Amino acid sequence: MKKTLQLFLGLLLTTTVLVACGNESAEEETPEEEPNQEATDNEDTSNDSSEETPALDLDVSDDETVADDQVVLEVNGEEVLGDAYNTAYVDTKRYLLQNNQDASDKDMLKEQTLQTLQSNTLVKQDAKEQGITITDDDVAAALEETKSQFETEEAYQQALNQLAYTEESFKVSLQTQLLQQQYLEDAIEVESVTDEEVEEYYNLVKEQSDDVPPLEDVKEQIVAQLEQTKVQQAFQAKVTSLMEEAEINENI
Repeated sequence: MKKTLQLFLGLLLTTTVLVACGNESAEEETPEEEPNQEATDNEDTSNDSSEETPALDLDVSDDETVADDQVVLEVNGEEVLGDAYNTAYVDTKRYLLQNNQDASDKDMLKEQTLQTLQSNTLVKQDAKEQGITITDDDVAAALEETKSQFETEEAYQQALNQLAYTEESFKVSLQTQLLQQQYLEDAIEVESVTDEEVEEYYNLVKEQSDDVPPLEDVKEQIVAQLEQTKVQQAFQAKVTSLMEEAEINENI
């Protein structure tokens, strides 16, 4: 269950929520722990435990939501309504809880939700200008692929419940994720990771620990981590640029 749930969660880790939550540390990233190939190889085994992941305590009170038809934002003349705000608010709160962060500050949640909606809308607008679209068929195919990771429909529904999703709300989040992923591939240019960057990262890890595998054993892992960081930084820079050029009015 844990293994399939992690795959399920992987589809939900949207980069716009990362931007809204102020992931500034990516610009000066320091490895928190050494790359360990043995640990990576053994990860799947540890995830096969029969222990179930507990459901998120994702309670949203009435004063945290707005009317579905209320205009909460205007982004370059496009109105963003309350139903989108309510969905993004739950997604933001879910992300914080999943990552063991404080989700009790309602003002902070409101601010981050508005930032997420702004970036989501700007990315959607820019993607449309560049001809990048996600169809209902794309969402349906991704949903079926997600379901196929579970042995039964009951296991899939259990995962939805654990994450406080309905299938409809999951489809909305999935559509956003798919659009962002396509946008990253088509509109964001990222320089390749160089051997010098890999060696610099590896040497930094070695300074922090004496028990580090040989570089050739962990090079692919380091490259993947550095590539992910570059993508996040490039995406954040793009969203920042779009925001600087945008006309945005908040109505709540």
